[in-house]
Amino acid sequence: MKLQQALIATLVAGASIAQSTPVMAQSIEVERFGLYVLADDVERSARFYEILLKSAPEVRTPALIGFNMAGGLFGIVSREAYAAHEPRAGSVRPYIKVADIAQAFAHASSVAPGSIEAPGIVSEGPFRFFRMTDSDGNVLEFFEFKPSVD
Repeated sequence: MKLQQALIATLVAGASIAQSTPVMAQSIEVERFGLYVLADDVERSARFYEILLKSAPEVRTPALIGFNMAGGLFGIVSREAYAAHEPRAGSVRPYIKVADIAQAFAHASSVAPGSIEAPGIVSEGPFRFFRMTDSDGNVLEFFEFKPSVD
């Protein structure tokens, strides 16, 4: 009960602080969100993602290939062209919400069976997820969120 009271007090105090904070004159007008992973071989990575995502790229240039994912752009860019000094893999961790984690896991396992991180599907409360790597060592996380109904 004390924890609940402390949280309420903190929220109330925060609300009064937030009200006194000046409003920004103009915000950034975001049109689309995206992210990209670096690849040593853009075409090889594109083939991997075309099979994994069951989708053709929306954008294709020699150094950038982009897939439409839920209105955002998931890009694969040439390390040599855009980030030659960046370390290989691990610079970004895309996480992709799916409707059915078991189906996504089965598909990913069939596409790239050796790339699934142990122990496979992990459950943490309302989240279930698994991680895998692409052909350049980038980690992808697929997740499902199903809040409990009380």
